[in-house]
Amino acid sequence: MSNLTLPKHKIIVGLTGNIATGKSAVMRLAGEHGALTLDADEVVHDILDNDTAVQEAIANTFGPSVLLEDGRIDRAALGKIVFNEPQALRNLEQIVHPAVHQNIILQIGQSESTIILIEAIKLLEGKLHTVCHQIWVTRCSRERQLERLRICRGMDMVTAVMRIDAQSPQEEKVAKADVVIDTDGLMDDTRRQFERAWSRLLLPEK
Repeated sequence: MSNLTLPKHKIIVGLTGNIATGKSAVMRLAGEHGALTLDADEVVHDILDNDTAVQEAIANTFGPSVLLEDGRIDRAALGKIVFNEPQALRNLEQIVHPAVHQNIILQIGQSESTIILIEAIKLLEGKLHTVCHQIWVTRCSRERQLERLRICRGMDMVTAVMRIDAQSPQEEKVAKADVVIDTDGLMDDTRRQFERAWSRLLLPEK
């Protein structure tokens, strides 16, 4: 947990949802409205490439084979270790999550935006949700997820099914949401839901 403090005049929204449920579309809409949009995956990638303390901790935990010649983390090599072993994944998260948390808090403090959206697939599983004033969750049908993974990401059916089934049920995230955005329909439908949620955001107490 970072010892940095959050500015009290800012609204922080945590955005989560399972794979291919429309999180990126909601983030684009928020960006169009002037929000600072932070993708936790992108923050992780930056940390694995540039944070020497995290790189050293990962190498000490998983061995030097996860390092590239320039010292950056070989994400493919690391992925082969952690995604097939739950305890290894938990060990990795214990190293990376505090650095991600601190990085995001720092970016929020440096930004002039008064509304921030943080997109994180595991927002609710870690501590990042504790800095959020609201939790937004995207959802859609399994059929729509499969369609998007096959058409937009080029996955074959077997891979797409595996990626969906590897995640916790959508209902678990929806149950903890302040706002649910259903993305099964047209983009105009998603936009209308976003606009309604955006208009209802309240400034936190100063």
